[in-house]
Amino acid sequence: MPFEKELFVATQALRKTSLLTKRIQAQVIASKDSTITKEDTSPVTVGDYAAQAIIINAIKANFPNDKIVGEEESKGLTSEFVTKILREIQATDVQYKNKFGASGSPLSQFQFTSSQFPLDSLDDVRKVIDLGDFEGGSKSRFWCLDPIDGTKGFLRGEQYAVCLALIVDGVVQLGCIGCPNLQLSQWGGKDANAGLAQELGYIFRAVRGQGAFFSPTLAEFDWAPVHCRTLASTNPMVSLEGVEKGHSAHSEQSQVKEALGISQSLHLDSQVKYCLLALGLGDVYLRLPLKLSYQEKIWDHAAGNVLVHEAGGMHTESFKNEPLDFSKGRTLLSKGVIASSGPAELHEKVVKAASDVMNDK
Repeated sequence: MPFEKELFVATQALRKTSLLTKRIQAQVIASKDSTITKEDTSPVTVGDYAAQAIIINAIKANFPNDKIVGEEESKGLTSEFVTKILREIQATDVQYKNKFGASGSPLSQFQFTSSQFPLDSLDDVRKVIDLGDFEGGSKSRFWCLDPIDGTKGFLRGEQYAVCLALIVDGVVQLGCIGCPNLQLSQWGGKDANAGLAQELGYIFRAVRGQGAFFSPTLAEFDWAPVHCRTLASTNPMVSLEGVEKGHSAHSEQSQVKEALGISQSLHLDSQVKYCLLALGLGDVYLRLPLKLSYQEKIWDHAAGNVLVHEAGGMHTESFKNEPLDFSKGRTLLSKGVIASSGPAELHEKVVKAASDVMNDK
């Protein structure tokens, strides 16, 4: 199966970082010294950096020549803050072994640590985090990582996601999304293996041409297929939108929904929205830009791109019905993003309504 090893590595990296992020979410909320503000005024936590280090280390241990586009960098981090990152990494090593280290389990043999890039010191941690500095492009193979997508949701104790994708020659070939807080019953669904899901949520994953699947994070080999809903009109669509009004144009999105007769909306952070779309619990994800100069980051959409496609949905720019282009570097050159359950004629209606609203703006 193409990308079989890559899928296994990505899944294990997300299992480990789901343990990490879920464990430290409460303490990060309670402790302001575990959160800093970046130059663009967005918050970032010790969990973001620790998750990035763990995932990059797993990639380098198994695919030493692969490059990584990661959201975070170590520039400006104090020794005190990096010490906290290292402690969380070490605590997660123990926690993972307790959960998945049973004798005879294939997961107990997984290789997380690269001998070339260990995580034993503060300098090691900085070095591994900064391996996420690749610029991307159209003629290369690289991983695209968002260690905690939806940091504001993370800080509120709500939805967030750990997102990892593999891009080859500008096309997303593999995507994994860890959703440690996701309970389907909260969003109109029914939880699979509810006991395990309640403890650590779900992982969604897809490889291009091979379908989309999900499983409780703690269920080692229990993958069920997912597929978008099939609708005949836009009226019964359930809209999926972000919580933060600073991330997308909520007023214009409301106008789009009104034009399409959409009356139901779910608001939640991160690429968890793509997961609900793939499950058929939502039907259209609107992310219209507040400013036309804004360019979306590829790590905010790469994993969701292949997941939606493999679940039978569509994923395009918001002004024109064209595929998203992940070959232009660390950002998408498109103006906004729309994903839907399809079919093509309904998706085209959504894009036209969004284009009309934004052109008026």
